[in-house]
Amino acid sequence: MITSRPSDLFIVTAACAVLSACSLPRDPSGTQDRVERSGTLRLGIVEGASIDPPSRQTLARLTERTGARPEIVRGDSEALLTQLKRGKLDLVYGEFAQSSPWSKEVHFSTAQGAVGKVPKGVPAPRFAAMNGENGWIMAVGEASR
Repeated sequence: MITSRPSDLFIVTAACAVLSACSLPRDPSGTQDRVERSGTLRLGIVEGASIDPPSRQTLARLTERTGARPEIVRGDSEALLTQLKRGKLDLVYGEFAQSSPWSKEVHFSTAQGAVGKVPKGVPAPRFAAMNGENGWIMAVGEASR
């Protein structure tokens, strides 16, 4: 008769959890793979926004790491964020407050070039990415450091 101890069950469960997490973080819509495969980063820039030096550095690092060239589209924030949410853009750049109503629909990066924490209601230069594209969101975050 084979018996198992509670610790054996824990070890098996933990091993399964670790192995299943190996593919994390995930991009359900495949943003990072698409950017790398196509060599194109579809970037929306909010009309009137100028890309500040820290944001330029973030973009330079991101394009270097992905091998992609930016394909820029300009427009108003509502139109660009709607395109982002629908997967028509990979990133949107502009001045956004962390407390924007869009924060429930898209992911806003930390404020580019900010020293210290920017209050949630204060617009600051940020990149927006599609919610749930965690691998892509991490890649953008790493490029901004």
